[in-house]
Amino acid sequence: MIPIYFLTILSGVLCVTGEKVPVTVYYESLCPDSRKFFTTQLHPLLQTNLSKWIDLTLVPYGKSNQTQVSPEQWEFTCHHGPYECHGNKIHGCALNVIEKSAKTPDGYGFNPITLDFLNCLMNATTKGMNPDDGSDKYVFPIDDCARDNSVPNYMWIENCVNHIDGSKYLAALGDQTVKFQSPLLSVPTIVFNNRYSKQESNDAFKSFGQILCKHIATPPEECHNRALILNASFLLVALTFGKFLL
Repeated sequence: MIPIYFLTILSGVLCVTGEKVPVTVYYESLCPDSRKFFTTQLHPLLQTNLSKWIDLTLVPYGKSNQTQVSPEQWEFTCHHGPYECHGNKIHGCALNVIEKSAKTPDGYGFNPITLDFLNCLMNATTKGMNPDDGSDKYVFPIDDCARDNSVPNYMWIENCVNHIDGSKYLAALGDQTVKFQSPLLSVPTIVFNNRYSKQESNDAFKSFGQILCKHIATPPEECHNRALILNASFLLVALTFGKFLL
């Protein structure tokens, strides 16, 4: 017999009622803590029924800086170097481009295809060495992650990154970050209900579900599942086990 918490996780029905909690995540594409939060907290939780309570905004910019050198040209410097600027552009383009050909389903507070694609990038981006000067080199597997997650017209993402649109999107993300906090104090920063709390952001990094549940006016049954909300890695085990059972 499958324990009751597995039944909640494996349910294929997404209830679309209830008031969503605005959640904004300020992050960087190569920041180790951003990657950890994305792949072990945010994405796993959004595979459960708690996803119906989230209105998610992703802001891939972090502690970057920008200078506009002409009406349609910017220079960016990023926390983890130029490859991170490239990665942030990929994320920014994905957030805009995928929505054009794969609309967010009614009742969702995020685009599941976009989220799955970005989670794949956070998981699968690899670090190597540039043979020319021995510096770090990062490979972002856009094609593989797009195919694995059924991203339509994914070549548009690469075109965007190499076009002025990619810089425009990244500059807009920079403006959004600066408007929130300048300079950004920590990465990732997680904001609930459009009100920043350093303590909540730090706690959400370790237990996103627990902090989310505090902001839901009438917490659902999932919020009373201590294993679910305290340990997102539990979700990965549960989901894997559930697929095996199915």
